[in-house]
Amino acid sequence: MEESDKIEIRVIGRMGNDPLSPENFDIREIKSLFDVVETLLYPNQKNSRAPITYSLESGSVRNIFRTTRQSAAAFIAIVSLVQQSGSLEGLELPTARAFQEIQKSAIRNNFTYEFGTPYNDVPSLTISKETTYHINENLWADAEFYFYGVLVNAGGKDKTNIHLQTKDNGLLTIATEKEFLQGLEENVLYKHFMVRAVGRQNILSGELDTSSLQLLELSTFDPTYNEKYLDNLIKKASPKWADIVDADKWVSEIRGING
Repeated sequence: MEESDKIEIRVIGRMGNDPLSPENFDIREIKSLFDVVETLLYPNQKNSRAPITYSLESGSVRNIFRTTRQSAAAFIAIVSLVQQSGSLEGLELPTARAFQEIQKSAIRNNFTYEFGTPYNDVPSLTISKETTYHINENLWADAEFYFYGVLVNAGGKDKTNIHLQTKDNGLLTIATEKEFLQGLEENVLYKHFMVRAVGRQNILSGELDTSSLQLLELSTFDPTYNEKYLDNLIKKASPKWADIVDADKWVSEIRGING
């Protein structure tokens, strides 16, 4: 069994006229911390993550989380990096959003959050109403994407979406209209599809905001390699290239690229 370690998020503030304590720390705030810690520890593998256990202790409010030693060390490394840089830039989007939620809570509730370990009195990161940890929205722009994968789920009571299992991007949740799913005449589950979607992308890193995806088009495709089909396409196209001496140069000119 992998060795475990502890991380701590201490919350300092007041609830009404009383200092914050385990007796008056609302479960809504505890739930928010659960979501934040899970995202910080396992931003891209929540379905296969190691167990995270929790205890609530006095000292304003000390939220103690126990998980694997490796994940705890990575947690401290990330919060220390944020403290040193004073910015959320360069973080994966789920991680940056988790810190931004803490920043919003600090401003909304006049709380101070101290990230660290139970073994060290000096926090690795402090977020309060005086700090400014926000995502730079100017770095994100709308873009169009093509995804290929197996459709493993579709529907939803309030928010309608499809779930596409892809090789390069994992499981994607893509919002769609209820009327679109109602209009499908055949079972689409566990079949291969090409999905055209619109969403947001970081203009510097190229990172995809997977929470922003909206379906534009859904069409079936065959993922198997068909050598005969490819050969036929080459034969059909070859006569059109017969008079072109330098194919690479011709393509560059068509694309407007100067050699």
